[in-house]
Amino acid sequence: MDDTLDLIGIGIGPFNLSLAALAHDTGKLRCAFFDEHDAFSWHPGMLLPDASMQTYVLQDLVTTVAPRSEFSFINYLVDQKKIFRFLATEQTIISRDEFSDYLSWASQRIDGLYFSHAVEQISFDDRLQRFEVRSGKDAWYSRHICLGTGHAAWIPEPFRAALGDRCFHAAEVELRQPDFTDQRVIVVGGGQSGADIVLNALQGHWGEPAHLSWLSRRPNFQPLDESVFTNEYFTPQYVDYFYTLEREIREREIKTQKLPSDGISYHTLEAIYRELYHRFDVLHQPRNVTLLPHRSLKKLEATPEGFELEALHGLEQQAEHFSADCVILATGYRPTLPDYLKPLLPRIHTDGKNHLPLNPDFNLRWDGPESNRIYAVNAGIHSHGSAEGQLTLTAWRSARIINHLLETPFYDLDPGPSLIQWWRKDHGAAGN
Repeated sequence: MDDTLDLIGIGIGPFNLSLAALAHDTGKLRCAFFDEHDAFSWHPGMLLPDASMQTYVLQDLVTTVAPRSEFSFINYLVDQKKIFRFLATEQTIISRDEFSDYLSWASQRIDGLYFSHAVEQISFDDRLQRFEVRSGKDAWYSRHICLGTGHAAWIPEPFRAALGDRCFHAAEVELRQPDFTDQRVIVVGGGQSGADIVLNALQGHWGEPAHLSWLSRRPNFQPLDESVFTNEYFTPQYVDYFYTLEREIREREIKTQKLPSDGISYHTLEAIYRELYHRFDVLHQPRNVTLLPHRSLKKLEATPEGFELEALHGLEQQAEHFSADCVILATGYRPTLPDYLKPLLPRIHTDGKNHLPLNPDFNLRWDGPESNRIYAVNAGIHSHGSAEGQLTLTAWRSARIINHLLETPFYDLDPGPSLIQWWRKDHGAAGN
């Protein structure tokens, strides 16, 4: 394309999909969004039969800022002719399968989404004051861009030598379809992904293991803290206040908010516990499941017989050794700077840890014209708080970006008064 768009987004996950939906609804922005996959795909390796969302059904792509949008979850239910059956279930938390289907449904109705378009390079033309986005032989131009390619599955470097058909990251489990039948299986990681894999393994989704172990460095298998006052962390008022804090204080607060953002859903923990109770205390089956909290994995080595693991017991400070035929590493995700950014990296301010310091409206600090902006979604946990990587404020963040692009409050984002006064009485924070 030779003409210049208003916005190009790279990556079509839930965050950029929300941005595309709300941009479409304005009727004021010419946008294009690119993704390397041939169709919409949201963590396909973790779409397990028994896996649920951790967010409320109305925390979708648009509803919290644009409830009349055609891209709402409610409209999806109506369009799919299942609204009355859904209401009969009285669900407030839905399955990952249904949320993924909703996202795919929305992606088929939003203009300007280009799949099978891997972005290879982004550069900036100072003379024409526009970004050039290259995909294959094509070049596209835009006044602004938004980075939304997400975080990469992360495996600690010492364990990477053991990777293979029987040892891999949790993000791949449903794609690989491993056979656990009569195998010694160890799941490493005490977050939601690890819990989902343990639950589905207990239910025989990949065959019945000879022995299943769940190892976590956390002190116990801890629930997501989703109590009402804790959820105030996931409000626009708190995010705006958090941004004003000193960096050292922000880092400290993020660490204290581990369970509100990265605990295990209570219903998942309850399902695992009931499964274990029924199996061992009702049916009196052999106890072939071992739960191992407070263990930090230190070594993982492949052997001709399988894998040898060494963990440090967090309370006794002693090493423990385990053997396995299959190891699933539910070790989370980390931010990365994609290769396509290389031409721009000398002009982008970072802190040396792949953190992209963001301005309040989610645009990066860079050495370029203020009239040309680089936005980023799911990149601001260190500036905007633990809500940044969650789906809770997806629509609000997208609307914030669009208002900034349009330089007018197209979406009403006045948060109203906060229930909690986070700031000092004389702080003068918005929402007081």
